[in-house]
Amino acid sequence: MVRATLDQERRLEIGRQRREKTRNGIIETAFQVVRERGADEPMLEDFIAAAGVAKGTFYNHFPTKSELFHALGSHVADAIDDRINLVVEGVTDPAQRIAVACRQFVRLCRERPEWGWILVRAMPGAQAGWSKGMQRGVLADVRAGVKQGMFTVPSVQVAVVMGMGALAMAIQAVLSEKTSARFGEDVAEMTLRAMGMNLEDAQRIAHLPLDLK
Repeated sequence: MVRATLDQERRLEIGRQRREKTRNGIIETAFQVVRERGADEPMLEDFIAAAGVAKGTFYNHFPTKSELFHALGSHVADAIDDRINLVVEGVTDPAQRIAVACRQFVRLCRERPEWGWILVRAMPGAQAGWSKGMQRGVLADVRAGVKQGMFTVPSVQVAVVMGMGALAMAIQAVLSEKTSARFGEDVAEMTLRAMGMNLEDAQRIAHLPLDLK
């Protein structure tokens, strides 16, 4: 009986690993499609063909293009978030952390336009974040800023929605318009000011060196 239970658990784990491997494979090939053809042109069938899996298998993971791009957006946001965390490691000032995040998102999406277009297509919805990890980080920084008296906002939820929405629009501007070299710093400054920080402090923090260690 014990052996049968262990065998069943092992089969379930193997099945889970296979599904995860298939899902990761679909995401990897989807990035290739976006790099080669952009975000708008490819249809869902193009992503299915590139992944080399049956339609039913693909639809089990991503029934719609919207859901696929939401997953891609989360993947990109986590990758950028990892880079941001390397820069702000040891930094406890929530305003500095938010400013660095704004600047890094703008910089990396300028360097990797396919990342930017994926994030634009998967703009934050009601949860105000491209990924759970990013959402937790933004919430923690805003709450810390409010607690320390740096930010004056109607609510943490309002501040997070405003900040994430502004960042999404800033990324779209970088991709589709001509923006200045200091655009990321300007976005960071305005984000901090929108959260109630005075002009002098917002400007100073928004222009600190990105290598804060």
